[in-house]
Amino acid sequence: MSRKIVITGASSEMGQAIVKKVARANDQLILQGYRNSENLTTLKKSYQNCEVLSLDFSNSDHLREFCSYLDDVDIFINVSAVTVTDILPAIKEESIDRMLSVNIKALVQITQSLVPSMIAKRAGIIVNLSSVAASRGNRGQSVYAGTKGFVESFSRSVASEYGSKGVRVNCVAPGPIYAGSLKPLYSHASKEILETIVSPKIGTVDDVANMVAFLCGEESAFINGQVMHVDGGFLKGV
Repeated sequence: MSRKIVITGASSEMGQAIVKKVARANDQLILQGYRNSENLTTLKKSYQNCEVLSLDFSNSDHLREFCSYLDDVDIFINVSAVTVTDILPAIKEESIDRMLSVNIKALVQITQSLVPSMIAKRAGIIVNLSSVAASRGNRGQSVYAGTKGFVESFSRSVASEYGSKGVRVNCVAPGPIYAGSLKPLYSHASKEILETIVSPKIGTVDDVANMVAFLCGEESAFINGQVMHVDGGFLKGV
């Protein structure tokens, strides 16, 4: 059976891995990305019914346009996020506004658009990517961590509101994953990064994508309002 699947942040390494793990050949896909949007073109070639949208969620007009595509969605996966790392007094107002707009406001408005049709058909799956930063303090990530804490609290509350209507809302919280900005850091600080986890190796985007795919499947039908950590046992230190 064909499903309508919407994935934000699909142009990132994490987003691409999730698309490949979750999507089936006959699914209707709507993939959003902003940076590295050329990656969306590559994904589009792999699926028969795929629409790609290069939209910036910090732009209100772009966000409204995206929400117009969200009727009758079966699965929504929110990967899109802005991460700015710096000590609190040094974070610029522009960076704070962008994190709040993309990580919080966009998620709220998108969920508002998604939920009514899910309630109407008594079925729907929402998976929001959080971060271990939401539950463990990291120097330089105070604002980012706060936005991810919101993602987790918001997801639990939406699950509480609409779980009885057939809507499942869960989070996946990655830890150290070899992708994005961690790649150059890992190249010269691998020992220090590995010392923060109990696993003998750093995580991959496929580790995260596997968990997202699980939460989108029938095997996880009794899981709702949860945060699933994919972090290699990110237990050491502060």
